[in-house]
Amino acid sequence: MDLNLLRAFTAIYETGSLTRAALELSITQPSVSYALGRLRKQLADPLFARTAEGMVPTRRATELFETIRPAVAAIDATVEAGRAFDPASTRQEFRLCLTDLGELAFLPPLLRVFGNEAPHATLEIVPMQIDSVSQWLMRGEIDAAVASVPIEGAEHHKILYEERYVCVLPETFAGSDEPLALDEFAALRHVAIHQSSGHSQADRMLESMGVERRVVLRLHHFSVLPQIVASNDCAAIVPLRVAELFAAQQPVTFRELPFAIPTFNVSLYWNGAPPVSSARTWFRETIADALK
Repeated sequence: MDLNLLRAFTAIYETGSLTRAALELSITQPSVSYALGRLRKQLADPLFARTAEGMVPTRRATELFETIRPAVAAIDATVEAGRAFDPASTRQEFRLCLTDLGELAFLPPLLRVFGNEAPHATLEIVPMQIDSVSQWLMRGEIDAAVASVPIEGAEHHKILYEERYVCVLPETFAGSDEPLALDEFAALRHVAIHQSSGHSQADRMLESMGVERRVVLRLHHFSVLPQIVASNDCAAIVPLRVAELFAAQQPVTFRELPFAIPTFNVSLYWNGAPPVSSARTWFRETIADALK
């Protein structure tokens, strides 16, 4: 079977659109339609049904995708492994999965490194959906992910650094190096972050201890948190590195929590068996060096 047909198949499956598949493959839409027609004949299955929501795969197409996608990725990796890679001239696109908290903390150092070493490359950030990351890695939809919780199904990981949680507070709480008292903590108005963000360790610890917070706001993203804490006399539990970042940008401070929460590792996750392309190796090593 023509490898280009398999590339067209995976592109249609992943994008759900003949037009978007053509853009991804840098070919015309009639070429994608022709490839799909050939595949339907060779595989004796319609593979996709055109609906208002896009090209919906058949059951057979889903079964095939689970085998074809990693096979095509393995062929690409084998070919790329033998090629010399020059970061300074590459125009390759790399896809990294981060939480919005990771975007705040990690993008500045990553962009500095990319600007110095690979000025023509593109870094695409894929928003974290913690329950989907392992599938994205398996399918090759992302090149790597940075997370503070284990990603089940990831083939490889590298610990970047150890982290702990603290309580970020309005600046009026500054001036003390002492941890918050438990009654102080319980009396505060808290902002809680949804567990889909990948930061659920603190919530689980509070539940196990029977400690209740007075939660006045629940968010799915961290980006507006420092402004809310600063202007609404609220508190939130965040990683230390992020609390330091918030304190440098907004009139907030941070204190140690009144109970012990185990430290956790922030790790880089990826998939792929040898041979590994030199571009992917450079990408992972660059992330590790920039963030550790």
